[in-house]
Amino acid sequence: MPLDEAVLLVAAHADPDLDLAQQLRRLDDLAAGVAAPSIDALRTRLVDDLGFAGDHLGYHDPRNSLLPAVLDRRRGIPLTLAIVAIEVGRRCGVPLVGIGMPGHFLVRGTNQPDSFVDLFDGGVELDVSGCRSIFETLHAGVAWDSRYLEPVDNLLIVARLLANLANAYRRSGDAKALAWAIELRLRLPGATQRDRRELALLLGAAGRYDEAAAHLEATGVDQDDRMAARLRARLN
Repeated sequence: MPLDEAVLLVAAHADPDLDLAQQLRRLDDLAAGVAAPSIDALRTRLVDDLGFAGDHLGYHDPRNSLLPAVLDRRRGIPLTLAIVAIEVGRRCGVPLVGIGMPGHFLVRGTNQPDSFVDLFDGGVELDVSGCRSIFETLHAGVAWDSRYLEPVDNLLIVARLLANLANAYRRSGDAKALAWAIELRLRLPGATQRDRRELALLLGAAGRYDEAAAHLEATGVDQDDRMAARLRARLN
């Protein structure tokens, strides 16, 4: 599935009335205003003309992980601002790839392996040493690995989006939204048994005992099976 459609389908769980076709047209309109098929022109359109920027004050606001809200507010986190750039760039002849560096997210041109753009920091251009400096600031004492600057595919981008969204809902205390975010995350590679157990707890707390039990049974752990049996007993 195309990246734009995938992230909009995630957002549709937060807003069931969301018009996906209309949201796709918004990306088309952004691309139509890019003056030339270049990264500089794309950055000028998004950052200088339209004011897309990082939400430094409300970083953990769930809206920063929902693409329609990012387009409305022109604020987001590194990942969602990168998604905007990737999808607008795709439409106007500026192919970009996502760089999923731990703790931060960047983009680069498909033919520019040593030049990166940080949309969260005003579209600043970075070389490899600049990226490493950001990493070392975020992860003091952790060894740098050049593989952190390898492109990630759309599946990993969506998985990371859902992880960010789940963290935002944990912070806000929205258990219902957290449940659907984790449930979507479980459908993608890389989800953990911890994710499944957390979803089971949320479903159990909402009285959805049968669904909670099914998730616990899926872990194949004896302790989880016993907990699942106790949940199913509540159905009687």
